Amino acid sequence: MKNKRSILALTIMLIISITVPLSAFEVIIEKEVRIKEESIKLGKIAEFNEITAAEEKLINEIDLGNAPLPGYKKYINKALVKLMLKKQGFKTDEFRLNFPEQIIVRREAKQIEAEKIKEFLKKKLNSILRDNSDKFTIEVNLRREKITIPKQAYSLEILENRDIEPGQMTIPVAINIAGKEYKRFYIPVNIKVYKEAYVAKKYISQGTKLKRDDFVYKMVEVDSIEDEKFVKKGSNIFTQNIELSYSLKQGDILKKNNYNTPYLINWGDRVQAKIIVGDVELTLMVVARERGKQGQYINVENPKNRYKFQAKVISPQLVELIKD
Repeated sequence: MKNKRSILALTIMLIISITVPLSAFEVIIEKEVRIKEESIKLGKIAEFNEITAAEEKLINEIDLGNAPLPGYKKYINKALVKLMLKKQGFKTDEFRLNFPEQIIVRREAKQIEAEKIKEFLKKKLNSILRDNSDKFTIEVNLRREKITIPKQAYSLEILENRDIEPGQMTIPVAINIAGKEYKRFYIPVNIKVYKEAYVAKKYISQGTKLKRDDFVYKMVEVDSIEDEKFVKKGSNIFTQNIELSYSLKQGDILKKNNYNTPYLINWGDRVQAKIIVGDVELTLMVVARERGKQGQYINVENPKNRYKFQAKVISPQLVELIKD
């Protein structure tokens, strides 16, 4: 009887030694594992025994599919791991799988407070509005209290080169992880901008000459942050017989498109040209070959030699050319 048992034990040992060679490596996975990455790589969730460096290099990058969303879980079957190892070129007698028939993979997560995103957006908008207004307010309407993302370093970015203007608008903000956009939000904001400007005291009809007494200079809410649209305090437009191009109601802001700036020099006018080259200053009489408003460059001609050049309009009697 003892002989029969010995023979049986020997036979079993021989079978094991044949089916599982000493060179077979072992893959060990816990029943539940956690990852940070977007995909489930075998090398990130498993440990290996009796494995060569070359074998481990082949196994580490085996892809078991997309990871679950942050804070969620996903099930991986042992059969899938076995199949992927075989696809990588390993025979079934070259490895041992030491884990349950089904494992749980959880994606590690963390949360961003909505206030942090609001602060980021306000800081970016502040830098734009601070240099283009006298006063402003920003209201950010992000309804979520917290945003769940993978447990990794992240950065925030305003997307698109969008012009920032007063009023209600949505601004796209991205959460970037590992240099890639992970999630995008379109965040509603309400921006109010205030500037000092000339405001009509009463109704002023089209064609009326601009008079300082018809306006008050004060802080008002405006619909644009573009400085060039507004008349600056102390402007000389009230002394130039300029007429309104269309009517203004009481409370309307005087803007530069409300009137037509007159031409100071007309075609054929003889004016003085001041030419400055380095430390040398010359003056001569020239003939205007274009009409021009103050600050514009026009073509003028030296009548003595017909030489033409461009000069800046300074006044009805003077143009200027400066050369380094």
